[in-house]
Amino acid sequence: MGLTGKWGRLALAQTECQSSVMTEPPAAAEAAPAYALGPWRELRSGVYVAVAEPESVNLGLVVGSQRALLVDTGSSPTQGRVLRASVAAVTDMPVTAVVVTHWHYDHAYGLAAFDDMTRIAHESVRSRLASAEASAEAKRLGLNPAELVSPDAGIAVAKAIDLGDRRVEIAHLGGGHTDGDLVVVVPDVDVLFAGDLIESAGPPSFGPDSVPDEWPATLDAVIGLMTAATLAVPGHGEPVGREFVFEQRGRIAIQAAEKGGPQRPELPLA
Repeated sequence: MGLTGKWGRLALAQTECQSSVMTEPPAAAEAAPAYALGPWRELRSGVYVAVAEPESVNLGLVVGSQRALLVDTGSSPTQGRVLRASVAAVTDMPVTAVVVTHWHYDHAYGLAAFDDMTRIAHESVRSRLASAEASAEAKRLGLNPAELVSPDAGIAVAKAIDLGDRRVEIAHLGGGHTDGDLVVVVPDVDVLFAGDLIESAGPPSFGPDSVPDEWPATLDAVIGLMTAATLAVPGHGEPVGREFVFEQRGRIAIQAAEKGGPQRPELPLA
């Protein structure tokens, strides 16, 4: 598997899930989120996942012989710092890069903890995190919008990271859950981090920044990167195989057809 290889009725809710932008103001008595990070679990050699609460989002750690890389950063700068410190329990390799699979708060608002290293995201994410929507979401969460840190390495199509004896491949295969989704592939152990392009904890989430008419084709490309042995780590829920992704792709295609017509959200002005 790898980017050099082939690229190839449960009703889906229209409502937004934990990782979509919130558009309704919080109730006055809304409690502050209870941030927590679960233990690292090794999926395959040198590839780990930990679950960050309160959104039950999967965070990834990929360890090579010289360096390590994190996938997604949690819901706040504080959670990002806890995430960064937690790596010491798994490896003494330095974390030199972090990838966010998309701009939603539970994946990207921890970026402030990694402002001294390479921060990778789709090229649209910088504008998204500088938008009024991101600022409003930070305030809803009790965060200071000034603490939101943007990526410093934008990807239009693909990028590879060398961790020593391990190559990690990062790619934008098309729009879907957002217009800036990335997948992170670890070819030597056949693991793929898909962000919220895939969800096994429930049906995928469609929000105002989703691209439903492109999502099925994007998942076709994801499936093209998978083998029968691939573990795909969704944004939320347990890792899945190719058959699950294929089935979910079909459900998303039905939903996209029901919506009808091309739908690509406009990028906010930075």
